[in-house]
Amino acid sequence: MADEIQLGPEETVPGRPFTDPLHSRNEERALRELLGHERERARRWDGEPEVVLSENDRDELRHLLVVPDTRRLLAAENPTVVGFFGRPREDADIPLLFDLEEELVAGMGAYAERGLLSYYDVELVKGAYGNLILFESPAGLERWRENPVHRRAVEISPSNYHEIRLHQGRLEGRLLDGGTLHLARTRYLDYSGPEVWRAVRPVLDPGRGG
Repeated sequence: MADEIQLGPEETVPGRPFTDPLHSRNEERALRELLGHERERARRWDGEPEVVLSENDRDELRHLLVVPDTRRLLAAENPTVVGFFGRPREDADIPLLFDLEEELVAGMGAYAERGLLSYYDVELVKGAYGNLILFESPAGLERWRENPVHRRAVEISPSNYHEIRLHQGRLEGRLLDGGTLHLARTRYLDYSGPEVWRAVRPVLDPGRGG
């Protein structure tokens, strides 16, 4: 496994435009928008113990929201935020990716007590998706990585994506408190070479003074 390169907050990498720090700032805004959609839906819940919602918006883009335990989600203080953005290959096995997602969704209930709060998958443009995932704490994220279906998804990533950006941060307060989502770091995975190229950088939030 290649070593993970440590990048400075504004460092650029020649030949790897997907690592431009601007992507982190743009995707932080995108994740905040997704969080806003999740909050809107949460305010309409009326005692549902769990939620699995799949629908298309007015632009015919798919939204999939899974909340295995609504009480845990609404009560969680300062949940850990994970964001996923990948550029699919032209020959990506889309049916396989959807099958794996269905397996993940079917098993999410077992991870509610292990720290998984919600999974929100959104079609950003036709064929390209972004994920917003909330955990009770970083420990919940570590337990989720042990999920065998998630491991399989990681294993097939090189054959289905050119590159991936993984963001991690946190939400201030509880979901319905109105706090702001802040990213702390972005991890990069580039599958274009014979070995996976890996890097990580801290994210500067201008709203907090850098």
